[in-house]
Amino acid sequence: MVKRNRNVLFLANIDLNPNEGIYKKIIAQAKGFKNANSDGWIVTKQGGNSVYANTENEIFEVSRKNLFQLSKEIILRNNIRAVYIRHMVPSFSLVFFLLWLKKNNIEIYYEIPTYPYFSEQFRVSKKKYRALVKIILDIIFWPVIYMIINHLIVIKSNSKVKVFKKMIEITNGADTHSLKIKKYEQNYSKISLVAVGTIYPYHGYDRILKGLKAINEEYNQKVIEINFIGKSSTLDDLKKLSEKLELKNVYFHGTKTTEELNDLYDKFDLGLGCLALHRRDADIDTTIKVIEYYCRGVAVLTSGDSPLGEIFSNTTIKIASNEDIIDLNYVLSEFEKITQSDMQQISQLSINKFSWNKIIFDLN
Repeated sequence: MVKRNRNVLFLANIDLNPNEGIYKKIIAQAKGFKNANSDGWIVTKQGGNSVYANTENEIFEVSRKNLFQLSKEIILRNNIRAVYIRHMVPSFSLVFFLLWLKKNNIEIYYEIPTYPYFSEQFRVSKKKYRALVKIILDIIFWPVIYMIINHLIVIKSNSKVKVFKKMIEITNGADTHSLKIKKYEQNYSKISLVAVGTIYPYHGYDRILKGLKAINEEYNQKVIEINFIGKSSTLDDLKKLSEKLELKNVYFHGTKTTEELNDLYDKFDLGLGCLALHRRDADIDTTIKVIEYYCRGVAVLTSGDSPLGEIFSNTTIKIASNEDIIDLNYVLSEFEKITQSDMQQISQLSINKFSWNKIIFDLN
């Protein structure tokens, strides 16, 4: 891997919360972009304000300027030669900014975090009218944006979609340096399942709660528990469903820091990915949580294809993507076939494959 001798900027119009998974992704991506080049800066939002930092020290400073004004200032001050932009609601301001970048011969990487994009935005949104307005804006502005940019970075969630010119396909990644590999200690009385991160309906965890009820929270004389870590309105719905089903071994831990998660993961056996991908018209599980399970050495349950493909496929338990109650007897019998050696190997392979440093180096 060869570094390019240029300064770069990462721009994300997202109000970041340090305890949310998207914050960790954005920071790790920005660092990866910097590491593949000479020096780097990030411009984003916190608490409604525009903020910026050198990605080396990650110390954010607040600016009264809007994101585009602030970005131009940093570009001119630091001789930035490439800009990576995470997709945002399109506007004339965005188009004018892209045209300014092109006029100044600055290379533009533009990322769509999930592809296909339009159908998913509508399917997963609870406020359909807002999603529809956003999609209409996307459709109006997209031909112009596509014409201006140099590279379109996509994370493909459906194997059937076509990859067009300018598109560079990547996977999701992780800040692999901050993840602790699971310690393997045999628990003869319990199997612990976990779902981490922001939860949406397409994760399909209603299916597994019903599956847990169907086996009376027990398998081969072992207690089966499910742990949810994160915060979202869908998790509130899952709490209500858990109470309705009178489940005793379902735990909601709220948000946790990476350090707290590092300690908790030693207790978890099987990570839950997307269990109802059909709800977002997808068949590839692109979620960050699945990437982190692999890196930590935790087996994965999903209703889609693994981002690892067929490598160590026995460490991924795949179920049908539908509305049926999940058969946990089948899932747990498959889980018992997975060896500690398999998980240790998949961890090492994943740490190398899903490092943002490697992903960005490959497209640099």
